[in-house]
Amino acid sequence: MDNENKLGEPLIIVALTIIILYAISFAKIEYEIPAINFKLKNVDIFSDIKVEPASGLQPVSGLKTITPCVNEASLDFTNIFSSVFSFFDSAFDKSGDPYELTLQDKNTPITGNIKQLSYFFDAVKKAKLKNVRIAHFGDSAIEGDLITSDIRGTLQDKFGGNGVGWLGITSQDIMFRQTTKHSFSDNWESAALYTSNPKGLPLGISGEAFVPKGNAWVQYETTRFRKSLKDFSLVRLYYANAKNSTISYSFDGGVKQTVALKTGSALQELVLKPASRAKSIRIEFPMADQAYFYGVSLENEPGVYVDNFPLRGNTGVDIGSLQEGILKDFSKYLDYKLIILEFGLNIAGSRNTDYSRYEKEMVKVINHLKSVFPKTSFLMISIHDRSMKKGASFVTDPGILRLLETQKNIAKLADVAIWNLFEAMGGENSMPNWVNANPPLAFKDFIHFNDQGAKKIADLLTGALLKLYK
Repeated sequence: MDNENKLGEPLIIVALTIIILYAISFAKIEYEIPAINFKLKNVDIFSDIKVEPASGLQPVSGLKTITPCVNEASLDFTNIFSSVFSFFDSAFDKSGDPYELTLQDKNTPITGNIKQLSYFFDAVKKAKLKNVRIAHFGDSAIEGDLITSDIRGTLQDKFGGNGVGWLGITSQDIMFRQTTKHSFSDNWESAALYTSNPKGLPLGISGEAFVPKGNAWVQYETTRFRKSLKDFSLVRLYYANAKNSTISYSFDGGVKQTVALKTGSALQELVLKPASRAKSIRIEFPMADQAYFYGVSLENEPGVYVDNFPLRGNTGVDIGSLQEGILKDFSKYLDYKLIILEFGLNIAGSRNTDYSRYEKEMVKVINHLKSVFPKTSFLMISIHDRSMKKGASFVTDPGILRLLETQKNIAKLADVAIWNLFEAMGGENSMPNWVNANPPLAFKDFIHFNDQGAKKIADLLTGALLKLYK
């Protein structure tokens, strides 16, 4: 048997391959077949490791980086291979542990009108006697209960509460939501702020409405994602415009029970209670068009409940179109003491970077909500860093910086508190740090946070919020 150490052979092969490909890249290839729109041209195989001298970017302090010595005009193979080998050398220490980046997050305080947060702070002092509800509205950044679930967990640990709170009848995030297993039949008619509403259905607090087409059903089941979400002892079902009809329900696959709906156009709350703590409930809706259904709330004993309201693709402006009368009906049942607004990704993605109209519309939205929830605290969460590719680097989209200033002004004009998430995650050009952290805290789209990144954001936010609590 040949016991010769051949560990160096793969590196030799890689080095030769790079040399050959680099040599080929000098061959001028300009070949085109117009009939099939086919073009063949040169490719710079080192484009992703070249440094643009004019970029003016400075590395974030405290972040360990690897910068190959490559310039635009020429390539020094000594420097290239030195960089390649130094990467492998620094990427793994003697024990084989992966190379780890240092994250540059900050404990950023909440600013703006923090005095109006007293509605929330006063309420949580009595959370063990009466439910304290928080509404968390946002775009796709909070879909799947991301960020919200960790805010909920921290506040329930401190102030009590046991349950996930609000869940829609159908949902777009059932495949990646971990806090609840949610399933439903495919014969629901739905309308929402994030899709369309051709029949003009009155949308509920979540910006949604659902109508059964006959023999429809929905099922909610707890998970072990958190200890505080493992069961429930109370289910609240919200509906309006009900016909003279009944629905059926069963807990944990047990005996089916039937209950009549209250007729009339007003919003109704139907409370369903299992004999003991349950882990699942199935609700059946036998009649077509029997009511407008909005969602349920899974709860246990008094405490803090944080409702997750993701509006995929939305800028937040559409919340202003929710009817005041319906919102007031919901406020009687839900009585939110804190409303969190986390938007910006979808307006920042537009080519127009004049956000003056957006500023006016969002101030209207907040004032609209204030009129419905007059004794409620409001907290805006600013846009976070989002990267665009510039040469070989990922840098902050300039539109993000302009939007951030707009959001600060929105908070000022609406007289509410604001938490600067952009600053909290590290400021300008910080998203690559989150993407390249070990383990990663954001996806490689350089826009969205993953589960671990969402938890870090929630920890930073609740830390800032509780620092103001007395």
